[in-house]
Amino acid sequence: MLTSKQSDRALPTFISLLVIGVLLMTFDVRLEGGGVVGVLRSGTQAIVSPMQRIAAFAVTPIANALDSLSNVASLREQNAALSAQLAESQASLVAVQDDLAKLDLLEQIYDLETDGAELGQTVANVIGSVDAALIIDKGIANGVLVGQPVIDTNGYVIGTVKSASSGSATVLPITASRDGLTVLVGSQTGTLVTRPFSSDLGLEMDLDVFDAREPVLAGDRVLTSAASTDYPAGLPVGEVIEDASPESTSLTTSVRPFVDPEALRFVVVLAWPPDPVSAATDDTIPETTDTTIAEDATTTTTTPEDDG
Repeated sequence: MLTSKQSDRALPTFISLLVIGVLLMTFDVRLEGGGVVGVLRSGTQAIVSPMQRIAAFAVTPIANALDSLSNVASLREQNAALSAQLAESQASLVAVQDDLAKLDLLEQIYDLETDGAELGQTVANVIGSVDAALIIDKGIANGVLVGQPVIDTNGYVIGTVKSASSGSATVLPITASRDGLTVLVGSQTGTLVTRPFSSDLGLEMDLDVFDAREPVLAGDRVLTSAASTDYPAGLPVGEVIEDASPESTSLTTSVRPFVDPEALRFVVVLAWPPDPVSAATDDTIPETTDTTIAEDATTTTTTPEDDG
């Protein structure tokens, strides 16, 4: 136990040590040139700085990831905008290609000649198909009539008009017709007939020449004949794909038509014959004026030149 003497000495000693400690702290602060607040601030920074570095190490990757996500979203928006612009450009390109195709078609039609006759033409769009037949957007109101021949933009034979309404018509391609087509190969006349479609054979037709005088060779062009009642003469139909020589007085070979009906977008309907009504009734007799002179009992025919 502490005696009263020891207790009396401990209190002054404690007070003395406390005063010395305060003096030492004051002296140390003055030597550093800062106040107590500065010392506290320095101590706080010494404690907080490592914590800030740890927080920055943990937070910086998260912030970078959020920035990356923001950039990805912005890139997606830009990609969507570019995709929309690309779609519009592609649509514009298709429209320009259609216009160029129509221009090329009209240029070809302008130079089209068949047996020296100026044929009327009706340009039509292919708007659909039924079985093997093509539906076009021109009809009787546009001068399209049943039986008229149909060609493509290159002048190659497609088929004939099989039915027509006021604003549309149906075209039956030669590859789907059961009627034979009279054609010319070189100097020989033959008949082109339909061959059933097969994925192995492709789009082909059979050519029969019944009065064959010479062979036909692969690559020979097949044209419409003047003996045909459905087409003007000289229209290209296709080409021979197999050599063939006469057997007795006939030969048979394969022909590939120039036109694939499934790939058509435009067709041309020919007004052929040019004027069937006038052609059938071309019996016009020039007008004459008869004058009878009684004295000579003769008849004189006057013409506009003599009529003064």
